[in-house]
Amino acid sequence: MSETDNDSKKKAAFDTLRKALESEDIPKIYFNNPVFFLNPGDISMLMQRDSSSVAVINMSLTVAKTVAAHLGSIIAEVEEKSGNKIMTLNDSMSALGLK
Repeated sequence: MSETDNDSKKKAAFDTLRKALESEDIPKIYFNNPVFFLNPGDISMLMQRDSSSVAVINMSLTVAKTVAAHLGSIIAEVEEKSGNKIMTLNDSMSALGLK
């Protein structure tokens, strides 16, 4: 793939994100505590802000693995470029003596 094609795909992705963020029809959700549930064919994620539930997302195992791979690569890039390790919630709780 040429650099121009890659730039075009990135621009299209950012345009799609911008439109979604500007849309009043698409909910914007912030959460700071994901709770996962495994079902026979899919995964459910309960999104909580502090201790209040704000949304539930259900996804197939295939989609969940794809999301995990993408998030992992994005976080690895941030860690590599910044030189800082991003802690998980478990890491933070252990560091604070809460676990």
